[in-house]
Amino acid sequence: MTRPYRLVIWGPGDMGGRALLTALRSPEFDVVGVKVFSPHKDGRDIGELVGLAPVGVAATTSKEAILALDADCVVHTPTTPSLLRGADADVVDLLESGKNVVSAASYHNPSMTNWLSASRTPLSVLRTVADMKVTGDAFGPSLRPALTALKWGVRALDSAPARPLRPAVERLAGPVVDRAIPRRPLGSRLQAACEKGGVSLHGTGLHPGLMVEQVLLRLAGVLDEVTEVRFLEVGDLSAAPDGMWGGLESLGFGTPLGSVDSDHAIGLMQHFYFNDVLGNVGHALFGIGSDAVRVERHIYPVPARVRVRAGGTVIEPGTVGAIHMTYRGYIGDRLFMTNEECWHVGSGNAHLGPDHPRSLSGGHVITLDGSPCRVEMRNEMDDEAYSADWSAVTDISVRAMLAAVPELCAAPPGVAMPDLTPRYRLENA
Repeated sequence: MTRPYRLVIWGPGDMGGRALLTALRSPEFDVVGVKVFSPHKDGRDIGELVGLAPVGVAATTSKEAILALDADCVVHTPTTPSLLRGADADVVDLLESGKNVVSAASYHNPSMTNWLSASRTPLSVLRTVADMKVTGDAFGPSLRPALTALKWGVRALDSAPARPLRPAVERLAGPVVDRAIPRRPLGSRLQAACEKGGVSLHGTGLHPGLMVEQVLLRLAGVLDEVTEVRFLEVGDLSAAPDGMWGGLESLGFGTPLGSVDSDHAIGLMQHFYFNDVLGNVGHALFGIGSDAVRVERHIYPVPARVRVRAGGTVIEPGTVGAIHMTYRGYIGDRLFMTNEECWHVGSGNAHLGPDHPRSLSGGHVITLDGSPCRVEMRNEMDDEAYSADWSAVTDISVRAMLAAVPELCAAPPGVAMPDLTPRYRLENA
């Protein structure tokens, strides 16, 4: 395929806007379309959307117009909550229209099933959603009454008089559930869409994508045997964009401590990501299929020590100032990986354990246990130099997505996974 690659940007928000700006400035890409979701952006020149001179391409809210474009690849950057509102159907349509898709929102390992997979029964999905704790307005104002109705409905179905009706309800509930909260397609459905369109699908970013699938697994190559791995991420979200998830309150910050637990929306949404990470590591290091990986999650809040105003959110002492999320991967009863996310708002509310990065601003710790030694890698922000610029996180994810475009366009049809096979070039001596 000759360059430049013809790109579509799907959702030019924080990350998609940065991807659009980078692609417009690069000779590697020709942006032929942008899918927007705000009516005031419809018809605007895509250059003007990111502060550049007009380029002669108008953004559109029309999915049909995007599907009709002649494009090599779609850079897919929707919001995470959109995964509950049918974003997967858009990706299937894009693939079947003959466009490769690289996404930051999902598809890091579609063979891993989760609580919203199409393999789950409608009632099991309803039970999970009914127990979901939601703060803020990430999912729209209509979700709270819907959740209340679901809780009463599920309780009624679980009552003794209603138990004989469950098989019939399961049959009838499927279409209803999938209209309200569409179950997510299995890897086989995405693979079929790729084959129909003759294209490929890939999910990547900072994490998942770079830190574990590239850095951690590359480090594992120095060991003869790996028994267990751990990935820890610490981050200060005080500079996160207000639009991310609908604001920090939607993530649970600034709310009463009892509002956040393992059933909070942040835990269920992040399960989509870290579930896939654990599946990737299980396959790469231990040669197991996705069906052999069991994932457990545990989320707990930490009270704020100081008052912080971040964007439109005010966090008072005693409310949620930090959130610790742990996702553990098991093969049978054997723990093989722990993925931990420790997020806080403001350095005064950092929740750091003795083995965490020493920086209040954030960082990562990778630990691999095995033989003949134990391997540990740390990267830590410089607290004095750190300017709380969230764009650094965004830029890394954008670079990972755009760097994947050439190989994705050249790949055979199907879901593309990270490949650490050594690649060599001949020295031009």
